[in-house]
Amino acid sequence: MIVLYGSTDNKNIHTDTSKTLLGAKQYATRNDLKNVSMRVGYNVELIEFKQGGKWYTYKEAFEFLLS
Repeated sequence: MIVLYGSTDNKNIHTDTSKTLLGAKQYATRNDLKNVSMRVGYNVELIEFKQGGKWYTYKEAFEFLLS
């Protein structure tokens, strides 16, 4: 399967931007986007979000909220 990274906007529309996670983060930072997502085939999953100038994974956020 082909894995592509991109950004997801407020309407949950994924836009492919890069073949690497770092490239997707750089694109999102330059274009004032907050979410980075990964697309495998037709399925999209949110991976990380930016808050206060730092990137967090959604897994870390859920663990923090549950503790």
